[in-house]
Amino acid sequence: MDKHRQTISRWLFNAVDWFIPAKIKTNTEIIQGARMFLFSHLFGPFLGHTISLYILFIHGPDTAWWIFFWAITAFWPFPLVLKLTGWYVPLALVSIQNLIFCILWGCYQYGGISSPIMPWLITVPLLGFFYLPTRKTRIMVSYLIAINIAVVNVINVRYGFNNGTIPLSELSGLGMVSTCCAGIYVSMMALYYANIVSSQSELEAEIQRHLATTHRLRVATEEAGRASRAKSEFLAKMSHELRTPLSAILGYSEMLMEELDTGDSKNKDLRRIHDGGKTLLELINDLLDLSKLEAQKTDLHVEKFDLARLLASIAKEWEGPAAESNVEFRVKHEKDLGTVVNDAQKLRRVVDNLMSNAVKFAKGGRITLIASNDGRQVVIAVADTGRGISPDRMNTILDSFGNDPTETSSKYGDRPGLGLALSHRFCRLMGGDLSVESEMGRGSCFTIRVEARLACNSATNALQEAPQNTARTIGDAENTILVIDDDASALDLIGRILSKEAVVPVLCRSVAEGINRARECLPVAIILDIRMQQPDGWEALRLIREDPQLRSIKVVLLTVDDDFVKGRLLGADAHLLKPIDREALVRCVRAFCPAPRTNDLNKEKLPAAAAV
Repeated sequence: MDKHRQTISRWLFNAVDWFIPAKIKTNTEIIQGARMFLFSHLFGPFLGHTISLYILFIHGPDTAWWIFFWAITAFWPFPLVLKLTGWYVPLALVSIQNLIFCILWGCYQYGGISSPIMPWLITVPLLGFFYLPTRKTRIMVSYLIAINIAVVNVINVRYGFNNGTIPLSELSGLGMVSTCCAGIYVSMMALYYANIVSSQSELEAEIQRHLATTHRLRVATEEAGRASRAKSEFLAKMSHELRTPLSAILGYSEMLMEELDTGDSKNKDLRRIHDGGKTLLELINDLLDLSKLEAQKTDLHVEKFDLARLLASIAKEWEGPAAESNVEFRVKHEKDLGTVVNDAQKLRRVVDNLMSNAVKFAKGGRITLIASNDGRQVVIAVADTGRGISPDRMNTILDSFGNDPTETSSKYGDRPGLGLALSHRFCRLMGGDLSVESEMGRGSCFTIRVEARLACNSATNALQEAPQNTARTIGDAENTILVIDDDASALDLIGRILSKEAVVPVLCRSVAEGINRARECLPVAIILDIRMQQPDGWEALRLIREDPQLRSIKVVLLTVDDDFVKGRLLGADAHLLKPIDREALVRCVRAFCPAPRTNDLNKEKLPAAAAV
């Protein structure tokens, strides 16, 4: 029974809603009133014509009856007019006026003040309440009732009611019919209104359930965000803790390899240790970059650089590994590729990742590095003649963090699939994309596209426009470099590298000691570790830049993070990433401290600070 009733109710609502224009359906203030209006105009005239047909039966047609009949019939076109025009409020007022006319006309013609049609007058304010959305429009209904009654009274005073149309003996039957119809009409409207209210209650309950679900989702999202931030902080801290011993492993292994003969078996063992450390470092770098990308904390270090020079440096770096894998390596590009404004370090990182994969999978084949720059976009392609990529992996290779199941890392020594996914995200971050084309058995071609003139954010603009420290004359300390790091192994390693480069290292394990020694020896540059105990490297950098005696000294930040923008804004001149790369350290030192003259080698070296 309930199911049958719900079916009828649904059919009724659908029939009524068909006449509602789209602009009214989106108006929550009048949608329910419009449904009441349509319901009463579709079904109400049937009750009204019950009265007109009864009058026709007891009296017959005349002019008064025809006017009454057509006035009731006029309610039926209102739904169609509403659908065509959308003029809901004006039509509602016209409809109420027509109803008032029908009632007063029936009273005037059939019984006067005692007419059985008079009870219908109480439905007028009820319909005004149902139909009209605002207090102002409902007050207008009261004015309509008052004006119409006043007009009828004036006519009554002047002409009198037409009491002779139907004999008084027959009005009792008309009264019963009229009262029953009015009661049915009011009940019908009340039931429909109750149905609407019930539907609204169900809708409100559904909305409340959705709101509760939304609240739970928001809480879950916030918790996930906190977990993600905690994970990123954990990875960053662990990255620092892991890179610190790696500095010693890589640095000391390099120094020991230099001291041993090339063919010595111990040298080969050290090479394996060094290669294993580099692989571990690459994994740590990838995990840290991934956490930063997921937390949306990866910044671009936008700078102007020569593209041909960058590619030449990359090519020189990969000539050796390509030769070891028996790979023919070619570089093709125009002689002058011009300058590019983008993140050179991340672009180099992407190319290195692609070259690493190409060298591994193109053993005995050929690799071609192709580049072009049209002023708007930089295109760099790495094509190889390796085994290619299977079609089922083409759609996921740039997004998946897993290895190809057909070729395990045991065969190629491959990393866990982070390189391509990170490269893809880096390219998008640099205003471009990474695409791949491949054919099984014939090789693959990865193509990098990035903007040649990347728009800088405010921090980067400040970095580009920040004035550089002016050069100064240090005198006897022109080959002295102060190193501040709380890690004894890293401090000793940097000191040894600097000593081999004929540079006088001054080693300090705390910020306070470092600032004091800087004032004493006035070094040409300070290598400063950021992650130290309080005060940390950022505070030390601030103290150096605020000290009139030290502010012109070059400062190189030593860190595990690539926070170049923050460092440059605070006055740093360069960055070095841990673990220390010897060649990068030497290049940086030579930029601030040129190779010493012969007589400089005889100068007395300043003593290194004792380890604390």
